[in-house]
Amino acid sequence: MEINKNTMCIIAGVFFFIFCAAGTLSAKEVAFPEKEIRFLCGYSPGSVSDLNARSIARIASKYLEKPLVVVNMPGAGATIAANELVRSSADGYTIITLTTGYFAYTIHQQKVPFDPSLLKPLLGYWQYSHVLFTRGDSPYSKIQDLIAYGQKNPRAIKYGIPGRGTGPHLMGILFFKNANVEAVDLPFKGSADNAHGVIGGHATVGVDDFAPVKHHIKAGALKALMAFLDQRHKDIPDVPTSKELGYGDLGSLNAYGIICIHKDTPPDRAKKLHDVLKKVIEDPEFMKTCDEFGQRCGYIDTKAMDENISMLEKTNMPILKELKLLVK
Repeated sequence: MEINKNTMCIIAGVFFFIFCAAGTLSAKEVAFPEKEIRFLCGYSPGSVSDLNARSIARIASKYLEKPLVVVNMPGAGATIAANELVRSSADGYTIITLTTGYFAYTIHQQKVPFDPSLLKPLLGYWQYSHVLFTRGDSPYSKIQDLIAYGQKNPRAIKYGIPGRGTGPHLMGILFFKNANVEAVDLPFKGSADNAHGVIGGHATVGVDDFAPVKHHIKAGALKALMAFLDQRHKDIPDVPTSKELGYGDLGSLNAYGIICIHKDTPPDRAKKLHDVLKKVIEDPEFMKTCDEFGQRCGYIDTKAMDENISMLEKTNMPILKELKLLVK
């Protein structure tokens, strides 16, 4: 069958259109991102995770063509935000800041409405520095004074925590158990309320990350008695660690702050997100911000994150079971 010139032109035009469309798609892939990226935070504004996320979003403008926009979605220990990521398109335009503690103990305390394996840790960028603190005018000037009082007066010590089943709660349980003190946990709604609960005299002491209480300690409203660290914190060098006092290597139980993506995110987009965020984390401006918050920041790879999750699970699962917080 003979094909006339008009038919040949039509066929050629169709192939040209397909070629151009394919080229356009390729260009779009290379140009990622073409729009803003949602940076979900499952914790309240002003929390450690929120402050860090906003620092990352600000500095990312140096390395990313489009902005990172922090979206706070607190609730259910960050599960509301995590569920939003899982439900979103796996196209790299939605990421989330979580902690290794979320995988190690939070998801074991509730029936999450999704498969946790759909959350893929991309990298870690900071680690908690938990401390035990009391009111600035408290009669306890040393941790030994508090322990001596607690041993003589069972259940007289109330320790504030930013929620049941959280890292500070589990850490507090282990500490008082190792110190042979029967203390009562007093849950508050977040770190800010926890600090104010101690300042207001509702709790004898509190256990929380150093960052949200740093300015209270600096102002004298609170004072730190002990740090749950392997080495003394540079901002409170006179405060001893749980390890040096002989109450166990509790510093290893500090969870990591991490960034996750949807498991099915295209590899090229996942790599770009990883590389850009690594640059942000290593940026002197971000490190300076972490220093001002009193935090330990730095790049954490997936192997270290996996090891931290495994260790936290192994240590804390028996405690959750004892507290009857474990959900099968």
